[in-house]
Amino acid sequence: MERVAPTVGRRALLARRGLLIIVAVTLVTGVLAGLARLGVLVGWGPRYLVDHGPLLVLGGFGTVIALERAVALGRGWGLAAPALGAAGAVAMLAGFADGRWLTVAALVALVALNAAIVRRQPATFTWLMLLGTVVLAYGALRWARGAPPFQIVATWIAYFVLTIVAERLELSRLAPTPRWAARALLVLAVLLAAVAIAVADWPALSRALGPVLALIAVWQLRFDLARRLVRRAGLPAFAATGVLAGAAWLLATGVFLAAVVLPPAGPTYDAALHGVFIGYVLSMVFAHAPIILPAVARLDVRFTPALYAPLALLHLGLVARVAGDLGAWHGLRRSGAIGSALALALFAATAVATRWLARPAPATVARESRPT
Repeated sequence: MERVAPTVGRRALLARRGLLIIVAVTLVTGVLAGLARLGVLVGWGPRYLVDHGPLLVLGGFGTVIALERAVALGRGWGLAAPALGAAGAVAMLAGFADGRWLTVAALVALVALNAAIVRRQPATFTWLMLLGTVVLAYGALRWARGAPPFQIVATWIAYFVLTIVAERLELSRLAPTPRWAARALLVLAVLLAAVAIAVADWPALSRALGPVLALIAVWQLRFDLARRLVRRAGLPAFAATGVLAGAAWLLATGVFLAAVVLPPAGPTYDAALHGVFIGYVLSMVFAHAPIILPAVARLDVRFTPALYAPLALLHLGLVARVAGDLGAWHGLRRSGAIGSALALALFAATAVATRWLARPAPATVARESRPT
């Protein structure tokens, strides 16, 4: 049986893993619902077709990020945010409309959690995480009051971008950025939050988002630690590849939003949103999972070159999806979406396989434990 670090009680560890199981079910449901929106009717996905975005953003990734922040705070009350987030996800899965307020409560708790982290460690990256959470809580409140996803999707984008940039700043403290660059990033972050909250008209909102997202992507491509680590081997190079590929998609999407009058639905809307949520967010998830999972749940994701296969499939699937969107090729668009979904499954399977293969055989354990 694996050891549990003395600082993490077994009950707390089981609670974290239980929350991750709920997150996994929610994410799988959200992915199947997204495929159902494109006519790929798999499993129970069609039942949740309308809730595709909220399941993934609020129920799934919102909860897992709250869990990571609760672990960083190290206080028992911090688990209220991911616990409420998981309860909100279960309510969505069960079809309880009033359960949306559990998600709002989860994000209010997450704001308090991030505020406590800021008090403990006032730094640019902690302030950015707090700002992103405030934006998401505002969007969730509007969603709970009946706003359709397209009216609040900018708050989802702002939350993910601000949180990811903050995580990258935290991980990049070994390579300090120039003071002017840090200030420029802070200005861009405030602009992004202001646009997501203050601009109500969708065409104007997409046009305003574009330049800010593009500039944040340029900042990451220029100053992120990934530029140095990509030349190394092993896990650092893999993570850096995911980070830089994600930033490239954010740049391309930002330029696209700035250049095109985007409707609140349809193929171009699909291309822009998934350029952010798949190209940027999921690429960053692949890059950070081997770092975050051991810290959150004591689940080691051992590096293997095979991890590059799902990362490549993720981006190739997105290329096909965007090409299908812009070229009005529904079959290619659908194939790209299936490719991205398979990339998620392949990444999870590869991570589990490497962990299982790394365990010593029982006979080996017995032989090594025998006294000499």
